[in-house]
Amino acid sequence: MKRPFLTVILLLACVFTMLNAQTSQTPYTSPKDTVEKKVVFRDRLIMDIYHTFWMNMPTEVTHMKFDPGFTVSAIWDFKIKNKPVAVGLGVGVSYYTQFSDALLRYDATSGKMKYYLMPEDVHYNLLKMNYLNVNVPLEFRYRHPNGFKFSVGARAGLICEISQKYKGSDPAMPSDTAMYKNLLFKNKMKYNIDVYARIGWKFVNVYYSFSPTPLFADNKGPKIYPMSLGISLSIF
Repeated sequence: MKRPFLTVILLLACVFTMLNAQTSQTPYTSPKDTVEKKVVFRDRLIMDIYHTFWMNMPTEVTHMKFDPGFTVSAIWDFKIKNKPVAVGLGVGVSYYTQFSDALLRYDATSGKMKYYLMPEDVHYNLLKMNYLNVNVPLEFRYRHPNGFKFSVGARAGLICEISQKYKGSDPAMPSDTAMYKNLLFKNKMKYNIDVYARIGWKFVNVYYSFSPTPLFADNKGPKIYPMSLGISLSIF
């Protein structure tokens, strides 16, 4: 988890000046000298916390009931004067997990990435896939004066990492223990695209996202892709 959190820290440091500059802007004043009501939660720093449903998983693979993940987005809010709508554009990082009972490995014979079920006599404490991407979100936003709001958007980004962690008995020698992280994932896609929506009140939202982009190239690995459901928190 160190690398995802480090990426988040660097991301927030890069955009802090941008967000701070927008916060310092004076409220819009109409020709009649009436000051527009200040919007407290402009959704400029958002954290989405969710569970991921991995679509199109091989039927023989069992994955756990809870695969937590998060997305942190720093977004410039382009508000339309005297209107309850705005456009958001920024940068973000998304982190997904997948806990299962199978190792993802490259099969040299077929040239594909494949799931390999763990033998029944092998006991393990951790078998988790990590998926990390850096993206650019673009979204349409609506805010009602009473606090109700919703947004719909899309993200395009680059896949930074697909890896898998294992901790337990050595599959080759069950009497021994093993702990390793596999970073040698071939045939992975270089980019990702997903669509998402949020609906809620003030700083709390229900969050949904879906990515039609699989993790691996066509016919080069399992055609799995994430669909996520959770909550969003607007920091400010």
